[in-house]
Amino acid sequence: MIESTSKILPALMVASGGALGSLARFGLREWLPAITSTDYPFSTLIVNITGCFLAGFVYMWLEASGGHWSAEKLLFFFVGFLGAFTTFSAFALDSFLLFHQGDHLRLMINILANCLLSLICVFVGAWLGGRIAAH
Repeated sequence: MIESTSKILPALMVASGGALGSLARFGLREWLPAITSTDYPFSTLIVNITGCFLAGFVYMWLEASGGHWSAEKLLFFFVGFLGAFTTFSAFALDSFLLFHQGDHLRLMINILANCLLSLICVFVGAWLGGRIAAH
C-alpha cells in the first residue's frame, strides 16, 4: 500500500502539468489562425520550437546554476507541461495530411521547419540558460 501511495504525487504532478500544457497548446491552436489568416499549421510549429527552446533553456539553466528542482517539479514541467504542450504527434498528422492532399512543397517546408527550428531552439535555449545561470 505504501508503494502505491508514493506514486500518487508524481502522477498528479504529471497530470496537472499536462493539463496546463495541453490548454496552452489549445489556446495557440485557436488564436494563431485568426492572426495569421492562413490554414498553414503554424500553431504546431510554434509549440514545437517554443517547447524545445524551453526544454533546453530550463535544463541548462538548472544544470549551470546548480539549481535543483524536486523530482515532482521536474515531472510537472518536463513530462507533464512540455509533454502535453509540444505536439510531435500533431506535427506527424499535419505532415501526413499535407502529403495526402498532394501538397508536397508545404509538406517539405513543414518537415524541415519543425525539425530544424526545434533542434536549433534546444541548442539556443541551452546556451541562453547556461549564460543566464552563470550570472
